[in-house]
Amino acid sequence: MASSNRILTSADVNGQKWDRCLTDAVFKTVSGVALGFVFSALLFKRRPWPVFLGTGMGIGMAYSNCQNDLRSPYVQSQSIPITRPDRHVPT
Repeated sequence: MASSNRILTSADVNGQKWDRCLTDAVFKTVSGVALGFVFSALLFKRRPWPVFLGTGMGIGMAYSNCQNDLRSPYVQSQSIPITRPDRHVPT
């Protein structure tokens, strides 16, 4: 519970963004390779270009998402504190 009240520094925010970018890049690249293998085996008589196309599309989509995430000035992973109306805070 104490860690939820911790103030995030800019290094923490950038670290979280880079972690999301790398995770997204790995996931999309592997997905592109897998779909490329499936389409290559099923539709295109085992030609290599669907694998390369899927890999390139995965890397391109991950790069675009990462670029947008790193340019975003807002912190997306912080939760908004909720005040409950039934609890009175003394002033």
